[in-house]
Amino acid sequence: MKPSVSDRPIWDVWLAAFHAPTLAIADELGVFTALAATPATADELATTLQVESRATESMLGLLAALGFLARSGAAFELNEVARTYLLPASEYYWGGFLRRIRTIPIDCDRLVEALRRGRAAQDARVSGTLWRAPQPPAEALVGFTHAMHSHSFALARRVVTSFGLTPGSRFLDVAGGSGSYSIAAALDVEGLHATVLDLPAVCDVTRAYAEKHGVADRVTAMAGDMFGDAPWPSGATDLFFSDIFHDWDDERCAQLARRAFEALAPGGRILVHEMTLDETKDGPLNAIAYSMVMVFVTEGRQRTVAELFALLRGAGFADPEVATTAEGYRLISARK
Repeated sequence: MKPSVSDRPIWDVWLAAFHAPTLAIADELGVFTALAATPATADELATTLQVESRATESMLGLLAALGFLARSGAAFELNEVARTYLLPASEYYWGGFLRRIRTIPIDCDRLVEALRRGRAAQDARVSGTLWRAPQPPAEALVGFTHAMHSHSFALARRVVTSFGLTPGSRFLDVAGGSGSYSIAAALDVEGLHATVLDLPAVCDVTRAYAEKHGVADRVTAMAGDMFGDAPWPSGATDLFFSDIFHDWDDERCAQLARRAFEALAPGGRILVHEMTLDETKDGPLNAIAYSMVMVFVTEGRQRTVAELFALLRGAGFADPEVATTAEGYRLISARK
């Protein structure tokens, strides 16, 4: 009997597994830097990079199909997406994140074993073994912070305008990493002052990025553990979390929300920037896929707007609101 349905979804999933590695390998080989200098055919680029022509032809073809390269006759050239995000000289270069794809591949066997032992959350690669380590290795923290900066800075520059910040805002960026959102806010709103609270090794990276973008006088880094005993800076008008709640279980998120309530000035706002799920939790595709990423690397998950509202109300916040920003993200806000 012939099959009653197509197996196209399985084909799509299998072949998509090669998209990210191809992009990461092209970055490592210098494909984009070479094509920025001059368009080239597959054979010409293979000669320049000293890579076999067969592989170069397939790699360039896939990169073009994915929307990173354009064709000019037989030659390939960069498009605007590649020029913006895939050249090392760009302030929005995704190289740090692509490096993690190359050096830390997805380990299905490890996850299966952890799930069967009921240890997936405790053994998670990021929240389980990096942030919760007694003495997190500085080198690992620094590498992770640079990767997350390439992941978030372009998005931050695009969306902070919609956050309702003012020149008088005192912006506290909890576990803000490189300070990508704080820097974007300072660049967008003259007079705004931001504090990034993060681990000591991360703060060194924050200061370097703030200096690079000319806002070191208004973006400061404060060493601290958001789950530690030391109090957070008080008096913030806007207290911000981006891609933080999705790293942790509900108990930890509730703890963060309570500490945010304590740290905010009266009338201040909590701002939670996350990729949110539909109420049915089977979409949008990128959001539920991101939730699966969290299963691989943290003890958390993506949440629905209603779940985030409930977490904030449970900590004492009132009048929660939601606004769509970009790339599937939403800004959840509430008042103290």
